[in-house]
This record gives sequence, C-alpha cells and structure tokens, in this order.
Amino acid sequence: MITEKVTRFKFFVCVSIILATIMGVYAQDIAYYIVGNSPNTTQIYLNLLTILTVLSVGLFVVTPIGIYIFIKKTSVDDLILNLCLIADIAIGALTSVFSIFVMAMIWG
Repeated sequence: MITEKVTRFKFFVCVSIILATIMGVYAQDIAYYIVGNSPNTTQIYLNLLTILTVLSVGLFVVTPIGIYIFIKKTSVDDLILNLCLIADIAIGALTSVFSIFVMAMIWG
C-alpha cells in the first residue's frame, strides 16, 4: 500500500519537474506559437508569457514543499525523493532565473 503511494508520488514529482522545466525554458516559444504573428496581439503575448513563467516558477516552488510534506507524513526516507528534491532546487533555480530574465527583457 505505501509503496504504491510512493511510486505514484515519484511519478508526480518527475512529471512536475519536467513540465516546469519545459514551461520555463520554452515559455516564449509557446506564447508565440499560441498567439501568432498578428500586430494587435502584443498584450495577449505578454500576458501569456507572464502566466507561463509564473506557472513554471510556481511548480518549482510547490514540488519541494510537497516532497517535504510527503516525507514527513509517510515517514518514508527514500533516496529517489531526496535526489528529486535536490534536482528540483538546482534545475528550478537556473530555469526560474532564466525565464524571469527573458520575461523582463520582453517587458522592456
């Protein structure tokens, strides 16, 4: 029973780290793809880029909090979860700084 919960949670953590990284690195491309190249959509593009950046940073912040709560709640000391915590903090810091920099440069 507990191993099934740990496996599901590991899957959730891996998916959230990958999704947050993709949204953080490719937020500008995703926003451009959705909005297109119309001259009247600059504000929509900026709003969409801001939303994607905030979602990416939010996922990077929520994931370690969820890992910490899960470890304390289930009393499971799993090496994979600890490695995911370290990876999330390292990848999250670099990706968040990059995506916030890109967003600030586009804002002007």
